[in-house]
Amino acid sequence: MNGKQSRFVIGLIIALVVVIFAVLNVNPVTVSFGFTRVKLPLIILIIVTLLLGAVITMLLASTGKKKPDTLNRHAKKQISNVKVSNDNQIADALKENNAKRQTK
Repeated sequence: MNGKQSRFVIGLIIALVVVIFAVLNVNPVTVSFGFTRVKLPLIILIIVTLLLGAVITMLLASTGKKKPDTLNRHAKKQISNVKVSNDNQIADALKENNAKRQTK
């Protein structure tokens, strides 16, 4: 299994545990919002809380933008410069070798 598949399976297992937990807790509870009180089954409260947590997680996860990997670009440029430098050194050495051969 790759990383995405394993995260999906773990997510399904957690969701199943939450659903089982919610089904076992169907008693009505009173929730206070400060300005009002609401009486609703605990299963509804658990599921709504789970959904709100998922939405908040998705919103926070999508706000982090990745910066371009400047170090990677810099390293690639330096490697390219080293290759060009090595090619020039090899070409110079070949010219010197050919010049020595012609003078002999």
